[in-house]
Amino acid sequence: MSGRRYPTNPILGVGAIVVGPEGVLMGTRDKDPAKGQLSIPGGIVELGETQEEAAVREVLEETGVTCEVLRFVTTADLISHDSSGRVEYHFVLNHYLCRAITSETTPESPETKVGWLHPDLLDTVEMPPRIRNLLMGVMEDILRIMNSYDGDGSSQDTNWGKS
Repeated sequence: MSGRRYPTNPILGVGAIVVGPEGVLMGTRDKDPAKGQLSIPGGIVELGETQEEAAVREVLEETGVTCEVLRFVTTADLISHDSSGRVEYHFVLNHYLCRAITSETTPESPETKVGWLHPDLLDTVEMPPRIRNLLMGVMEDILRIMNSYDGDGSSQDTNWGKS
């Protein structure tokens, strides 16, 4: 398989919309494309792994949160070109709606931040439009899942958009 940059074929990845009692799990990306931008957890599907297994694994690796997959949401192409027009990145991303089982976060690396974004604050933080649109498309599900938690689901994690 070729590398992530300038691949010879599209690369299959997953994204996880993880909902907990405080909102949606978000983190800053530590790799290009979109390095440093706020996004949902996700990554590349490994050989012999189902997409659902990849989503759960990536969430745990990137954020320390354990989750369960509820359902498939959508497929999206992430294609970016360099200044000469050559395909620099080409990912086919399948997104899954997930429910958090744990809520304490542990970032994968010291350079990244992870935390819970309350839906009311969605318009107050900067993120790629495709991620904002993805979240808006499942907002009813997000609110329903948030409301399904008992009162003991609080965490001490970063809450995006709060001081």
